[in-house]
Amino acid sequence: MSPDAYTAEVVQQAMAQGAMTEAYQADPQQVIQELNRLRATEVTSYLHYKQHASMAVSLFAPGLKDDFEAHATLELQHADLLAQRIQQLGGGPSIARSRLAQ
Repeated sequence: MSPDAYTAEVVQQAMAQGAMTEAYQADPQQVIQELNRLRATEVTSYLHYKQHASMAVSLFAPGLKDDFEAHATLELQHADLLAQRIQQLGGGPSIARSRLAQ
């Protein structure tokens, strides 16, 4: 068997096992809790960047608003990736209001 075929077969078998393979040793609930905490941080960052973008009106830095908007978009993408991973682990993405206030 060629190395490429072996690699493809191993990858396919691992993907068939899902997000938690036999080698996965972390407690999924603890991981989900931490991922939700991180997701809250990303959403908070998104909100901050959006706030900064709405306030960025300066003749000295005309591209500043666009920069803040771009950063906001990235933070939201990060939050979406975390939500996907939480779902892969069997959890539900959630954000406690108390975490957003931090």
